Amino acid sequence: MNPVDTIAQSPSPAADKGKTGLAALSLPDEKTLLYACAALVVFFNIHLALTRTINWDEFHFFRQIVEFNRGEPLPVFQTLHVELFFWLPDAVSSGVDGIVVGRVFMLLCEFVTAGAIALIAERFADRRFAIVAALLWLASGFTLHHGWSFRTDPMATAFAMASLAVLTRAPLTFAWALVSGALVGIAGFVTIKAILYLPAFAGIALLRWSEVRYAWPSALRIAAVPAVAVAALGALVFWHAGNLPQTDASSANGFVGATSNSMLFAGWPIYLHFVPRWAILSLPAFAILVITFFAIKGRPLIETLALAGLLAPLAALVIYRNSLPYFYPTMLAPVMAASAIGVAAFAERYGLQRLLFYTIISAAIVWGFDKASRMDEQRDIQTAADTIFEEPVGYLDFPGMLPDHRKANTFLSRWGIESYYQRGAGEYRTILENEVVPLLLTAEPEMNPTLLAIMTRLPQEQRFHKEDRETLRATYRQFWGPYWIAGAEVAAGESLSYEVLVPGDYTVTGAGLYVNGEALEPGSVRNFDRGFVELRNAGQNDAGIIWGDNPKTPDMPVPERPYWRGF
Repeated sequence: MNPVDTIAQSPSPAADKGKTGLAALSLPDEKTLLYACAALVVFFNIHLALTRTINWDEFHFFRQIVEFNRGEPLPVFQTLHVELFFWLPDAVSSGVDGIVVGRVFMLLCEFVTAGAIALIAERFADRRFAIVAALLWLASGFTLHHGWSFRTDPMATAFAMASLAVLTRAPLTFAWALVSGALVGIAGFVTIKAILYLPAFAGIALLRWSEVRYAWPSALRIAAVPAVAVAALGALVFWHAGNLPQTDASSANGFVGATSNSMLFAGWPIYLHFVPRWAILSLPAFAILVITFFAIKGRPLIETLALAGLLAPLAALVIYRNSLPYFYPTMLAPVMAASAIGVAAFAERYGLQRLLFYTIISAAIVWGFDKASRMDEQRDIQTAADTIFEEPVGYLDFPGMLPDHRKANTFLSRWGIESYYQRGAGEYRTILENEVVPLLLTAEPEMNPTLLAIMTRLPQEQRFHKEDRETLRATYRQFWGPYWIAGAEVAAGESLSYEVLVPGDYTVTGAGLYVNGEALEPGSVRNFDRGFVELRNAGQNDAGIIWGDNPKTPDMPVPERPYWRGF
């Protein structure tokens, strides 16, 4: 039977005469509300995916694809996307547009996850409640904001939840065990975070085994799932490593070690403050989740254990280091599958219509009050780089915002900065001594300034080693908006001994300037190797030198900050 018809034909307890309060609210029939809820939630997700400000992780994700195409080294793990999207940079005019195209694929992953939630949930509740559980996941605030983001999470979630749905609903045959194992193996290769689903798989596996009265042949078929997963993971590592340049086992082991060490932590969770925000932006889902914990009472033990396994990823809030808003859709996918029993409990008392209505209102508020997109500003920044530099150049920045150019430093996320500081010594001078890096881009979030903090002497500069702060300020001068280019400025009547760490052509700017004793007019170009040059400004106006042959200033106005938005 069509699930929509199932909902339409099912009686609503709230329709009974004599109800008051919530149950007295007059609403359209369930079928109409279901269609409205599904259509609006899908529309909200699509609209936000196409318009919401690009996140820094997404730039990092896209940059890795470009680096793969250029033959640059990459870690083996968490880079499967470079194989899937190798065609993307050549198909778009800018990195921003490439990420938007990539988000369309992630939207498909999101909808696959929603389907898997409904399939799993239907094992524990009627179909109409299972469908609503999936809609609650799609409509929750952080799923609307990040469920489609261009990063590893949506892909891994889709593969893992599809695997879990197969294990939950498919016949216990070796063929289906092969499918389930292969899917979860892919999920684990996409991101190591898939291991957080282990309790959910264990609970469902126990439930399926109990359904066949703990028969040993069925146990072997269930055991084939993790065996196939390990085999699939190993095959993917072997295949992908063979396609990556300059990749060896030591780099893979180092990445896995660093990632696993960074995943779990002891102490107070640093991102626990996002929980109330999720609850506010997802009131219907949060309410149903609370009800779910009470609705488990009285169920058979094996079913209770399976539901507990599905709910177990919530523990990531207190053990997983990066439980940021973009992680919530991954964490909550199996949780919302279990919440179908909470949906059933709510519907029994108030009617499913009320829940659908509140879900629509909540999602509409999240969508309607979302902050203005900064995508145009981000696109202007990328366009400006191509105006200033006709050919790709090396650059320093926070996330890897200029995919057509070559990022020379590491990703300056919170983890990246902590790792940098723990290495115990400055490293930017070493970068400049080994690579030609004429550009420094200070386009990062104001709430987490990195290179901007160094160049403008903000308090956050203390996160960087003193020698790096001094090196960068001495090497680069501001050129246009967030762009700083190698060079120096000399005030009228002043002299400067400037250390050239970025070799190449330099252009005299401002008034005339004496360079190593030679009088040069504005616009004059000289080539310098690494080393010191003597600059003297004998005029009445400021002057200086800047890397490049008369670099062109973008015609567009400098885009106003902020260039980003919070989670």
